[in-house]
Amino acid sequence: MVDWEKNEICFTFIFFFCLFLMVGLDVVGGFVAMEAEVAQQEVKTRVWSLECKSPSKKAFVLGLIALGCLLAAHFIAVMIGCFISKINAYTLPGFEHKTTIRIHVACLSLTWVVAIAGAGILTIGIWKNRESRSDCGFTNKHFLTLGGRVCFLHAIVSLVMYVANLISRFSIIIW
Repeated sequence: MVDWEKNEICFTFIFFFCLFLMVGLDVVGGFVAMEAEVAQQEVKTRVWSLECKSPSKKAFVLGLIALGCLLAAHFIAVMIGCFISKINAYTLPGFEHKTTIRIHVACLSLTWVVAIAGAGILTIGIWKNRESRSDCGFTNKHFLTLGGRVCFLHAIVSLVMYVANLISRFSIIIW
């Protein structure tokens, strides 16, 4: 094998490993967030009102795990996305086309928007289940389930970013 073929095989293996790890973390984060919502709904009400539920320690911990999975998946997505764009810029002639750069920036921006929205929604769900909460409020707004769905959306948006990078890479080679 030629040296560049070994590098290409190594790059492909690392790329797919990180891709599966990122999607796996997003999926695990989504399911854990939905499980946290179930744990939150199992808590009994403190008074006769349906809006006044005790905080759930299990929902709090599961929400933190879901948030950690989302943030780790986003870190992997951004690092690999930037790494791939740098490799394309250095190794492929014509990668500096404006359209390719705009597509990459749009996908990267969308990934950031989805990750920030998901982290914010999960944080609200976690905040509603903290132990020090003494007031009654709107605890049944399903923030954790919505945050879990945003974790799944983050996986899809990150995959779109990678597919866009790969399509631009192969379309430049064909041209």
